[in-house]
Amino acid sequence: MFSLLVVEDEQWIRRGLCETIDWANEGIRLSGEAADGEEAMRFMESHSPDIVITDIVMPGMDGITFLKSLREQKMSSEVIIMSGYSDFEYARTALKNGAFDYVLKPIHEQNMLSVIRRCVQELKQKRQAESEMNRLARSARETLFLARQRLFDMLLTEAPYSPGWLTEQMKALQVELEPGRIRTFVAKIVDWGDKAENDRDRALMLYALCNMLEETGSRFGPAVAFPIHNGKTSGEADVAMLHTDNGSAGGGQPGVAGELPGLIEEVGRMLGLRISVGYSREADIGRLSVMLEEALHAAAHWFYEGGGSLRGAESLASAMQTDLPYCGPAGWDGRFASALRMADAKLIEQLVRELGEHIRASRASHLPLTIRRGLKLLFQNVNQKCDALHRRSQCGEPAASEPLKLPPATADAFENVLLENLSRAMPGDRPVRNRKWIVERALQYIEANRGKIVTMNDVAAHLYLNHSYFSKIFREEMGETFSKYVLQSRIETAKRLLKETPLKIYEIAGQLGYTDIRHFTKMFKESEGITPAQFRDYGL
Repeated sequence: MFSLLVVEDEQWIRRGLCETIDWANEGIRLSGEAADGEEAMRFMESHSPDIVITDIVMPGMDGITFLKSLREQKMSSEVIIMSGYSDFEYARTALKNGAFDYVLKPIHEQNMLSVIRRCVQELKQKRQAESEMNRLARSARETLFLARQRLFDMLLTEAPYSPGWLTEQMKALQVELEPGRIRTFVAKIVDWGDKAENDRDRALMLYALCNMLEETGSRFGPAVAFPIHNGKTSGEADVAMLHTDNGSAGGGQPGVAGELPGLIEEVGRMLGLRISVGYSREADIGRLSVMLEEALHAAAHWFYEGGGSLRGAESLASAMQTDLPYCGPAGWDGRFASALRMADAKLIEQLVRELGEHIRASRASHLPLTIRRGLKLLFQNVNQKCDALHRRSQCGEPAASEPLKLPPATADAFENVLLENLSRAMPGDRPVRNRKWIVERALQYIEANRGKIVTMNDVAAHLYLNHSYFSKIFREEMGETFSKYVLQSRIETAKRLLKETPLKIYEIAGQLGYTDIRHFTKMFKESEGITPAQFRDYGL
């Protein structure tokens, strides 16, 4: 539907145009009316109607001046002029200044509709052409996007190439980096949230994340970002950015690093993703694989610190040289494969606890990415041993429905998240779970964040659990819903502060995370039947 503004100083003509024509039937919405050009210009400052019908002769700013002002300000509205016979030369002037057409007075409905319909038809064609151009532009950007990604993958293979070839490729792909001064940044999506429900959603999220990262980097120098699909780094990072920082020629911290904490927060707000970012030291593009490894090690500190971390590789250089592979507890893969084969819930939990304790004990001697890679290999060994045990079995039992997968959980939460995943995969009469631990950690998180409003999604993300699954566990273990528990907990704290401290009511509300004292008062009264002030004066 197109929008319309009617400009006419004679009220009876203006009202007649607004009310006698069925604009909705013509695919038009009447968005406003004005008595002269000056009033119309004020309307145009806050609105952008597709069509304007205006008289030529008006007091103050006339139709011609109004039309010229529109064009000077690059406003694209189509303007239809109303003109009397004696004003015909004015109408010709209006056409020269970009008016769509004119209609002679007195206005006949069919004459006006004829011009309006031609105008609408041209607007539709214009919109269609713009849509097609936007589609072609998106297609070109996506093609460029994929081509840059392929170049990145080729450079990672470390196959020999001539400097001239690389220069030519970078020029063709509009990559303006300085080959001798490049850093690699990587972003790892620690939690996809609840917006990425399928592969298409995830692809769109990755594209948006690339754009946000590249836009941030470009404020400090040439930058190009793309998804990572290299098989060797599968699951270790999702997006990479190559960047030449205009202000860090000495090799110090890049200027963009100061913007990245804000980017991490913005990605969380806009996309619902929890990410961690790591970046390498500055080097020649020929050392791209080395830079990528540094950035991956830096980003992997989410495993120790949780999502939202940012780290550069400068502090990791010596540790990367001395770090040894992580193998897990001795013989753990064989013992765990046997426990899975027997579906021995008690033994499975015991072995998972053993692994979790071993991971925590290894933090001081191993980098987080080294442990994650060791766990990935350990789980692959478990799956291979499970398959071998199944092939040797003579009882004809079906193989396990799903292979063991490395969960996206921090070192502290690893064993409990793994137990929950195994619980959902095992038969219903042999659950492997630790609900009590989950609820205890949830209550600890709520208490630690009492100064702000904590949602169920916040806690579920903190524990790396699906929010609906966490809601079910919490309700079953606590006997009430999460939201009811949090509200009542805050009300009880408010009651204690009201009786035991001289804090003002708005100060108490602020301590409990309420920015609006009226909302706090309303919630308190709904729970206790009286306001906070009344409770302080009369409450027991």
